[in-house]
Parts: sequence; C-alpha cells; structure tokens
Amino acid sequence: MPNHGKSALHLKPTHELVSTRMLFTLGMAATTVGVPLYLISLGMADSQIGIFIGISAFLIAISSLFMPPILERFNQFRLLIISAILTGLSYVFFGYTKNTVIAMALVFITNLCITININSLSILFKDSTRSKKEFTRDTGLMGSLVNFSWFIGPLLGGLVLNYAGVNGLFILSGSLCIISAIYLFILPIKTVVKKRDELDISIKENLRFYISKPNLKIAYIQRMGITIWWGFIWTFMPIFMARHGYSVASIGLFMSLSQLPLFLLEFKTVGIVAKVGYRAVFVTSYAFLAIICLLSFLSGNFLLVIVALLVGSLSLSFIEPISELYFFDQVSRLEEEKTYPIFGTSSLVGSTLARVGVGISLALVTDRVAFLVIGFFMLYGAFKALAIRSNDS
Repeated sequence: MPNHGKSALHLKPTHELVSTRMLFTLGMAATTVGVPLYLISLGMADSQIGIFIGISAFLIAISSLFMPPILERFNQFRLLIISAILTGLSYVFFGYTKNTVIAMALVFITNLCITININSLSILFKDSTRSKKEFTRDTGLMGSLVNFSWFIGPLLGGLVLNYAGVNGLFILSGSLCIISAIYLFILPIKTVVKKRDELDISIKENLRFYISKPNLKIAYIQRMGITIWWGFIWTFMPIFMARHGYSVASIGLFMSLSQLPLFLLEFKTVGIVAKVGYRAVFVTSYAFLAIICLLSFLSGNFLLVIVALLVGSLSLSFIEPISELYFFDQVSRLEEEKTYPIFGTSSLVGSTLARVGVGISLALVTDRVAFLVIGFFMLYGAFKALAIRSNDS
C-alpha cells in the first residue's frame, strides 16, 4: 500500500497518483489526432490502420497475461516510472520515423508500456484507499480529472499539429509522459510489499481462476464495451471527419468535446451506483449507446452523426468509472495482481474488436455500416449486464 509522511505538496497518495495520471494521460491524449493521420501520411489505407492497431492491441493483450508475476515481484512504483519514461521516448522516436515498419513497432512498444503503467497505477491507487467509500469517491475524482486531460489533450494536439507539425506534436506528448515520471520520482511515496506464499506465475491457473468467477467475466465484458466505443471514436472518427472535409483543428475539437461529459460528471455519477445498482447503470447506458449507433447508421447527415456521438458520451460518464469499481468489488487485495492484468486485457481486446471489425467493414462495405458493428457490441454489453444480481451491487 502506498504511504508516506506529509509531502511538500500536502497531497495524500491517491491524489498524487491522480496528478501523475493526469500528466501521463495528457501526453497520450494529445496523440489521438496525430497517430491515425500520420499513419495515413506514411501510405497506410484506412482499413489497414484499423486492422494493424487492432492486431497490435491483441498481441499486447497476450503479453499482459505474463504480467501477474512481474507486478507481484517488482516494485510497482518503479514500474510506473520506467514505463512512463519508455512511453515518452517511444512517442519522440515515432514522430521522426518515415518507415512504416518502424512506426508499427513503436506503436506496439508504446501501447505495451502504457498497459504496464495503467496496471501498476490502478492497483497502487486501489491499495492507497482505506475503505470502499473512499475508493469510490477518489475513483470519481480520478475519472473526472483524467478525463480533463482527455478533454484538453486532443484539442492541444490538433493545435500543435497545425503549427508545429508531427515532430512537434510527438515531442510534446513524449515530454509530458517523461515529466509524469519525474514528478513520480520526486514524490515521497513508499510502497509496502504484500506478503504472499508464492508468485502467481502460471498463466493457465490465473486464467482458470478468473474464468471460474462469473462476476469477473461480467466485469471483463463491461470494460471491453467501453474500449470498443473509444477504439472506434479515436481511430475512425478522425478519418471519417477528414474525409468529410473537416480540418485538423475541428477533429481535435470533436475529440475534446467527446470527453467533456466525463470530465464534468464522473465525480458525481459514481455515487449513482450506490442508489440504483450496477445492473441498472450498465444496462441503461449500453442500450442508449446502441440506439445512438442505430441513429447514426440511419442518418444521412454527418453533422447529426457527430452530435449524436457527443451525446453518447453521457453514457460513458456513467459506465466508465464504475467498471473498475465493479471489478475490485469482486476480488481481495491478494488477488488483485493476478486478476487485474487479465481484466486489463479487456481494454485491448475491445480495441481489437473495434478496429479490426470496423476495418474489415470499411474494406467491404460503406462507412455507415461501421456504426451498426459498434451498435451490436453495445447491445451485447447491455444484454450481459442483465446477469448482474442485485446483491452484487
């Protein structure tokens, strides 16, 4: 459990971790406009980008299965610092490469480092809290503040891309990630190693344990649905908007606005689950997103599609913060390291399904069918949430 005396900044450990996560996320978010457009400039087709990023995410998901013993053996605080530095350096190198193969390798390395960073921070954050009430409250705070970075990042990235080009954009992003590591390094946080009889080194046993828990499978699907949505928004909406004549700045503005409800509402929405339960929130939110996708498919006006997708972000402000709350409600502290990396692969699998599924649909049919593909996944998320029992909430 992270702990320390009063720091010079007078912040408790969870707030210090939130501050670090904000800086790191700002670096990631600034690249959302640049990465798809930069890959296009290197000669990749729309469908190839989706399929490549999806396959990359799938390979990282496989790699994540080897993380439990790493998280249990090594100091997670150090893993946070190292992964943030490597992410920053990868971004800087990415902006300078003109070779498609090298660019693809750097995308994989960057995403792997991001995955290690998120796994380490999430467990440290949970272990920094003393009660479920505190964890719920601080999770809402983190959700709002981190999504402030997702709100500012794409707008900042679009502006930097306009005025400083690709190199300037990725230097900025890499610098922010490295600064987050420096900030972590100077904080007086100390970690306490959990006492365990042995390391969970067996991938087969870890998977068997996870799959044997019905609630953990539900948690996996709920998180996966969120990343399917964002995988589509971050990868394909910049491409669709560029094709419809929108400027880079306009694309960045759309990306920023898609995060506004999450930034404004998440610190409040986490409290709703205590009143109505997980099932009601998940089912209602995913059903609403499925309707948004259907309307986007039927609409012939692309501006209305943009507005509909922005409205859909309201649902994400409910389900995004509670997906992790639901997961941690199902495991003990000693089970976190062996289960969270598996749970974390839901984000990568969701990205794979979104990008490969939509990429294939773009190669075979029209753009509008992509909304039906995403809508199907949202409907599936709502259906699986019906299995949540009232006493699980």
